[in-house]
Amino acid sequence: GSRLIGKYDSVVAYGQKRALVVWQRIIRPDGSSIVIDNLPATDTAGYAGLSDDVDLHTWQLLKGIGLATVLGVGSSLAFGSGSGDSDIVRALRESTGQTTNRAGQRLIERELNVQPTLTVRPGWPLRIIVHKDIILSPVLN
Repeated sequence: GSRLIGKYDSVVAYGQKRALVVWQRIIRPDGSSIVIDNLPATDTAGYAGLSDDVDLHTWQLLKGIGLATVLGVGSSLAFGSGSGDSDIVRALRESTGQTTNRAGQRLIERELNVQPTLTVRPGWPLRIIVHKDIILSPVLN
């Protein structure tokens, strides 16, 4: 069969489940090629983009949330909350809690910014939306 040459949009938003692909060239079995100007790929039902396997990196996010929680609990346990504490101990406890909270928030934000990994296996069924006539001559063997 023919091979398609194209490119995909590498900017993937969190929760996106389809790879957006446009095709630029068809290489036929006899080696001849046809330039097609950025024609979009669709699945077999006609929906834009290709969807096969999506890794949302959920475990990575849960690890970040767990680590942030452990840091917060650890700082609370380490300094306690005694009412007879001196001002310096109270200030140290509050500062440590705030710093740990900020670090945990940054960790979670970083994990949320990880783009999903979209994988489309070779040979995945697809369609091309053609906007103009393409004249195909018979394939020469």
